[in-house]
Amino acid sequence: MPGSSFGDTSGDDNGRLRNFKLNESTFLASLMPKKEIGADRFIEAHPHYDGRGVLIAIFDSGVDPAASGLQVTSDGKPKILDVIDCTGSGDVDTSKVVKADADGCIRGASGASLVVNSSWENPSGEWRVGYKLVYELFTGTLTSRLKRERKKKWDEKNQEEIAKAVKHLDEFDQKHTKVEDANLKRAREDLQSRIDILRKQAESYDDKGPVIDAVVWHDGEVWRVALDTQSLEDDPDCGKLANFVPLTNYRIERKFGVFSKLDACTFVVNVYDEGSILSIVTDCSPHGTHVAGIATAFHPKEPLLNGVAPGAQLISCKIGDARLGSMETGTGLTRALIAAVEHKCDLINMSYGEAALLPDYGRFVDLVNEVVNKHRLIFVSSAGNSGPALSTVGAPGGTTSSIIGVGAYISPAMAAGAHCVVEPPSEGLEYTWSSRGPTADGDLGVCISAPGGAVAPVPTWTLQRRMLMNGTSMASPSACGGIALLLSAMKAEGIPVSPYSVRKALENTAVPVGGLPEDKLTTGQGLMQVDKSRFSSA
Repeated sequence: MPGSSFGDTSGDDNGRLRNFKLNESTFLASLMPKKEIGADRFIEAHPHYDGRGVLIAIFDSGVDPAASGLQVTSDGKPKILDVIDCTGSGDVDTSKVVKADADGCIRGASGASLVVNSSWENPSGEWRVGYKLVYELFTGTLTSRLKRERKKKWDEKNQEEIAKAVKHLDEFDQKHTKVEDANLKRAREDLQSRIDILRKQAESYDDKGPVIDAVVWHDGEVWRVALDTQSLEDDPDCGKLANFVPLTNYRIERKFGVFSKLDACTFVVNVYDEGSILSIVTDCSPHGTHVAGIATAFHPKEPLLNGVAPGAQLISCKIGDARLGSMETGTGLTRALIAAVEHKCDLINMSYGEAALLPDYGRFVDLVNEVVNKHRLIFVSSAGNSGPALSTVGAPGGTTSSIIGVGAYISPAMAAGAHCVVEPPSEGLEYTWSSRGPTADGDLGVCISAPGGAVAPVPTWTLQRRMLMNGTSMASPSACGGIALLLSAMKAEGIPVSPYSVRKALENTAVPVGGLPEDKLTTGQGLMQVDKSRFSSA
């Protein structure tokens, strides 16, 4: 039963903990909760309905295609079909066209002389150039780490220069015990000034970040991109433009690059407007990759850490604008909806949101309604983390009728395993911070609940494979993955998919959490049950 699959539950539907024993398998299972919503039972009974044939659009901070578990699906297909920056924060103006000289050199947009690889096909001979301050592509956390590393190396070199200058001054003083000649005085003042300037330079150090040059060209078939990242490297022979392996739009070849070993930051590229705009796509926080991992990660050697729907595929629509501290904008959201429709996605997960004055109102809500009602996509979103006060559900997840808003649930196993609680609760419950209804127009605000915490993949630049995160942001992809399992079965069996029939099935089969009527304001209809929903939706 939900939330209590560890140990003997004696038929208790509310996640009661009886004879709980934490061992390796139960601990690993608690890190990526699936038993609570019946996903493990569903896949055990229907191993080929593990999300196969389902495409999910992740509206978030961006997904790292190099992250653990996000390369292939359970049946060997590519996991991530496209990576898009809907915000424009990584755009580079490449409208300037240059020609290579006789030595195969071009002048980059930064002013640097760049050598073009002679093996690159370019029938037109036109090279489009642009540049980008690399810190504009990195998260604040990554930028801070790089600044520390670069400052450490700079300090070492600066201290070496100061030591040399002090040594030269000492040698001068030993050689000239009396400095009365005007030329000698000026020479000593010059040596002393050099020391003062080097020390002052250390105090006023300000790292604006390296500049990378971008080159775009058409090879006769597709647009190609190469970057010169020498400014990021310590070795002058590394990062040269000519050594870069050219990339093209991610959806064509599904290849990505890494800026340097120091940052370990993955990026993809997309070219727009006939080569005039280059989009360098990076994530603006680990959040989006974590969300994608909960919904769809596939770890063949660690199946207990699989996402809910390891067979599903996804596209990443970055709606978090790095220039705004990862906040979303209306333009970014609109572009993401267009991308989801163009890719013919089945599901959208949006673990983003904030407070709204009016429910079911606004241009974005109108577009969501069109996507759900006309294009038949199922939209899942987080309800918010502003509880336990009443009417704290956020937009759009808790305030939009056409969206399935998800609250955050914690089971005894999750408390004992992932959170290491010494005395976990005896039964499953909603996280205290999970937002509550009702909305201003009287709706519950929360549709269903799902596990609101997981240890899931994070981007490579974090220098770790996985991370524990909690929130309705984690509950939403858990529910989205569960719905992907249902859609996988419905598609395979030829059952028509309707956003509203699926929603009704989820609500009708959810297990109530808490025994009081007002608990529904937090939990919605209860904890979703994938294995039961399948029969209801059919």
